[in-house]
Amino acid sequence: MQNPQLRDLIAVVETGSVRSAARKLGIAQAAVSKNLTALEKSLGVPLLVRSARGVEPTELGRIVLRRARVVDAELRHLQEEIERFNGERHDVITVGLSATAEAMLLSDAISRFREHTPGALISVFGGRSSSTIGALREAKVDFAVGPLPGDQGVTDLRTEQLCSSDLGIFVRADHPAAGASDLASLVPYGWLYSVRSGEPAIVSEMRKRGLPAPALVAHCDSPTALVALLLQNDYIAVNSVGALEPLRRQGLLKLLAIDLGLPPAVQYLMTSMMRPLTTSAAALAAEFRRASRRLRR
Repeated sequence: MQNPQLRDLIAVVETGSVRSAARKLGIAQAAVSKNLTALEKSLGVPLLVRSARGVEPTELGRIVLRRARVVDAELRHLQEEIERFNGERHDVITVGLSATAEAMLLSDAISRFREHTPGALISVFGGRSSSTIGALREAKVDFAVGPLPGDQGVTDLRTEQLCSSDLGIFVRADHPAAGASDLASLVPYGWLYSVRSGEPAIVSEMRKRGLPAPALVAHCDSPTALVALLLQNDYIAVNSVGALEPLRRQGLLKLLAIDLGLPPAVQYLMTSMMRPLTTSAAALAAEFRRASRRLRR
């Protein structure tokens, strides 16, 4: 098993065909095919199958692909560190952040990080914890900050609690129910939710208080989609106060004075046990820790 073989496997799966992979990599199509054949022969299992959507990985192929991405990323990180050591490349750190981490920690962490690492470039990968943790496992991000997923284990990750944010009910500032002080007043409106599995918290809260089940309108895995729907409709959402606080301060969203009694959304720093952070990534992670400590003062 050689790195070009793993590289070509990744490219074929991402582009959907050997021809497209060869074009992306700038090498001959025959070379890609030869590498894939050699990889399957060395492992003794088929890794790819043709479908109506193009070339796709087999079940074993997906397992190999997941590991291949990690190996490929580590080799690229090694090459980048050597180039940085020789002054040939600037640092690039990629972080996966929840909307709450973006709003509460990102600005402070980056500002202080750049005081001692001005030439570094930081790439932010946003989304729900399922997305950022998946990116962390595939070595697409150096580390992640967000809540722990309730539907999957994290035994392969190092987790460190940073900060937390209360959950609250949000509507747009000029919403008809912007002055509501009880859940009964919100029964006529549609709700947005973000939980992937299990029952949304507002459903159990309505039931607990003897109210009709809320009308669930849309599952929003994207924080941007949730905000857009809130601002342009009479919808309501339960969300992290920390994530939407900037929009509340700007007068765009309203946090209703209704206590749901729900546990806070806890944010964790997550790193992979399979690979160490680069020096620059470790320095940025340290700034996220410091930013969280300053919030607690």
